[in-house]
Amino acid sequence: MRAGRTRRARRPFLRLWPMNISDPPRLLQCLITGGAGFIGSALTRELAGRGMRVVCLDDGSAGDSVRVPGPLRADSVRGDVGEPGLLAGVLRESGPFDVLFHLAARVGVRAVLRDPEACRRANLAGVRALVDAVGSLPAPSRPRVLAASSSEVYAEGCEPLGEDAPLRAADARGRFAYAASKRIGEELLDSAAGLWARTRGPVHLRLFNVVGPGQSAESGMVLPTFIEAARAGLPLGVHGDGLQVRTFAHVDEVARVLAELALHPALPAGPLNVGGRARTSIAGLARAVVADCGSLAPIVRVDPLASLGPAFEEVTHRVPDLTRLGSVGIAPPCMTLAAIVADTLDRHPASPVAGLAPAGAGRRACASPAS
Repeated sequence: MRAGRTRRARRPFLRLWPMNISDPPRLLQCLITGGAGFIGSALTRELAGRGMRVVCLDDGSAGDSVRVPGPLRADSVRGDVGEPGLLAGVLRESGPFDVLFHLAARVGVRAVLRDPEACRRANLAGVRALVDAVGSLPAPSRPRVLAASSSEVYAEGCEPLGEDAPLRAADARGRFAYAASKRIGEELLDSAAGLWARTRGPVHLRLFNVVGPGQSAESGMVLPTFIEAARAGLPLGVHGDGLQVRTFAHVDEVARVLAELALHPALPAGPLNVGGRARTSIAGLARAVVADCGSLAPIVRVDPLASLGPAFEEVTHRVPDLTRLGSVGIAPPCMTLAAIVADTLDRHPASPVAGLAPAGAGRRACASPAS
C-alpha cells in the first residue's frame, strides 16, 4: 500500500441476477383452493417449507385447518370457492399470485354416490368461479393454473394409462358423475385459456390414488378404512375377488411433485398424470395392512352393489403411465407399498371409524377400491 493511503472497507459482493431459467428461482406466491384438505394441506406444508408464500382458500368441509402447521408461512381464507366473487376478491386483495392450485372438490366414491348431481354441480361451480376470477385480472397479474383433475376421467383399460388414453363420457352419471365433472372442468379451463391473452395454459393434474397420513375414511377411502378396521379387529371387505389393480402414491411425495411443477420454468399446458409406482391389488393392500398392524382381522369378499348401492360401477385396472411427468424432469413418487402402509399406520389417528362396531358385532369395513 502506498504511503498516506488508508485501506477502504470492501463492499459486500452484490450480483444482480438476470432473469433466465438457469438462475435460482425466486420464491413463488401460491394460492391453493382446498388448501386445508388432504392433498392441499400436504402441499401447503411443502410449499411453505420451501419458503414460499401460501394462501389457502377452503370451506372446511373436507379438511381441518389444524393440518396446516402454524409456524409455516401460510394464510387462510374460509369460504366456498364456488361462491360468486369470493375467489376474485382473494386474487385481487391477497395477490398477485404466480401459481393457483385448484384442488377444491367433492371427492370419494361414497360421497359422490350419495348425490352424484350435487357433486357435479359443486365441482363445476368451482371451475367456473376460477375461470371468471382469473379472467377478470389484467394479463400480467394472472397466475398459472394447475388444477386437480383425476384418473377417474380415463375409460377402463388393462394397460398403463397415458394422457392420450380414451376418456369417459362427459355426460356420465352415477359413480362417474365425478369423472364427468373433472373432464368438463378440463375443457372449461382450456376454452378460457384461449381467451386469456399472454397467459400460459392450464395444467390438468390427473391424480392416481393418493394416500397417506391425514386421509379420512368417512368418504370411503380405501387405505384409512382398512387401517381402522384392522386396528378394531373388524373384517376388511374387498369387492368381489379383490383383484382390482391400483397404483398408490404417498401424499407427501405427490406434494413434492406439485411443488416442483409450480417451479418448472417451461411446464407445458395440458393433462399430466401424477401417481406413484406402488402397484397392488386391493386384496394385496388389505393383506399388507393386516400384516403390518399385526391384526387378526379377516379379509372378506363383499358385494359392492349391496354396500354402495346400484349406481356403483367397478373399475378393475387403473395404472398410470408416468412418461410425460418424467419427460419434464420431475421424478415420480417412488415409495413402495410397504413404506406407504407403514408410514400411514405410524401417523394415522388411533380412533376407529365412527359408528363401527367392535369385532364380532356383525359389522365389516368396506371401501371402494377406486379411492
